[in-house]
Amino acid sequence: MSELTQSAQLATAIPHRRSRLATSLWWLMLLSCLGVVLYSTTYFLAVPGDKHFSRYILPLRLHIAGGIGALLAGPWQFSEKLRARALNLHRWLGRFYLLEVALGSIAGFAMATVSEEGLPTHLGFGTLAVLWFFTGLQAYRMVRAGNIVAHRQWMIRNFALTLAAVTLRNWMPLMLFALHWPFRPTYITVSWLCWVPNLFVAEWLIRRQRFVLNAK
Repeated sequence: MSELTQSAQLATAIPHRRSRLATSLWWLMLLSCLGVVLYSTTYFLAVPGDKHFSRYILPLRLHIAGGIGALLAGPWQFSEKLRARALNLHRWLGRFYLLEVALGSIAGFAMATVSEEGLPTHLGFGTLAVLWFFTGLQAYRMVRAGNIVAHRQWMIRNFALTLAAVTLRNWMPLMLFALHWPFRPTYITVSWLCWVPNLFVAEWLIRRQRFVLNAK
């Protein structure tokens, strides 16, 4: 597919102007990602005091490294100004993002198989890792095929899963400290709650986008 066709397809898929709410949510997303990144760097400064995590420090750090890269690059893939002014930079950031997703998801799957609290968390975090890798692969396949609309939709799904790193760190303290849940039910619940609602929101955004395009 030619560059001209790709640009026309991309322009059709993305509204030219954002609402103030959308812009505010984008900044909230970016700041939340940066907060998790800053917290995650502590795992590279010292071995965690938690015996479980310290036992699997290599796959843990690989998973965190992939997550950090994806959280840093991901929000900018949804910046309309960046795509409009520096499409080549957008593409290189996208390649970097998907490489980080591959690293984070593969290492994340390894960590899921040894996660605390047994089979429920193995399945919860393991399914997240598989879907994170699969949606990233689909996003890559679609852009290689020149289908920019489908590429954008798969990227929305994929970044919703990347944001599990953010939502997990919101749900955990809420359940542990505000609701006073014990650790075991909290961790089991969060292994699913950190990503399943994110995917529902992603699908709602995609369907809403389709409705707007079909209504024009």
